[in-house]
Amino acid sequence: MVQIFTFRERLAALPGTVRKRAESASARASLVADARAVAPEIPRDADAGHLERAARRLLRRAAQDEFAREGISRLRLPDGTSRVELRQADVPGDAAFHSFVEDVLSAVDIAPSPLERDDAVELRDARGSSDDYGLSPEVASDLASFLLGRAFALQDGGAALEDYLDEQAAQIREDTRTALVRQVRVPLELKVARDRHARVESGEVDEDFASPSGGPGDEHATAEERADFSRRARSAFEFAQSEAGRAAFGVLRSGAERAAGRAYERYGHRDTTGGQRKPPEAGPRTPPSV
Repeated sequence: MVQIFTFRERLAALPGTVRKRAESASARASLVADARAVAPEIPRDADAGHLERAARRLLRRAAQDEFAREGISRLRLPDGTSRVELRQADVPGDAAFHSFVEDVLSAVDIAPSPLERDDAVELRDARGSSDDYGLSPEVASDLASFLLGRAFALQDGGAALEDYLDEQAAQIREDTRTALVRQVRVPLELKVARDRHARVESGEVDEDFASPSGGPGDEHATAEERADFSRRARSAFEFAQSEAGRAAFGVLRSGAERAAGRAYERYGHRDTTGGQRKPPEAGPRTPPSV
């Protein structure tokens, strides 16, 4: 049987344990919130693996953007996009393709990030960080370093930060190289890249990849208007996900409910002819006939 002083010791230690767990949960939530500010697709209950995959996706997408931006015009690609033509052309074995891949990989620099959350968001949304194709590989690399720094902080111990980033950088470079090889081997992916390049070069709206338009249905918006609308939409989304945003929407919802209640009290008791309903006259109630 446990003695009474043992219970007292456990009860005395309980507040400290709860406080430590609360502080740990708050720190994890803050790290995930930092990552979601840059990549909103990361779930709220994310772990380190979610952030690592988001960083790899960011750079794979940047590599595909760079292929549509420069690779289409730099490489000697076959006129057709059938699987047989691509296999016969053997673009991955071309020296020009190797040079292009090395140029893209040279922009991948995964290192300890000095960025804070607001700095990372500003970098992502800056006018010089992206064009109609997407983010530049350099900016994507900086944002990936930011995400990986938060992922490392979410882990419980393990290797040093530099060793962790070196391991992640090697994986990212391999993923990037594989994504670029697929661009010139898979017919559909090459066709999509060519179509993107043609639309952007001709000034058409790239609905699948470019920034959102200057407004719903506004096909005449300029590139600057499109980027501004994208920034405003992203800011609105981030505000809606924040604590302040949820509190503001809660106040609006409560106000709407009170207004609806007052409207019902004022107009809900009117009859169909527009007059006020009168309460029934008091009198003896007759039982229903059988």
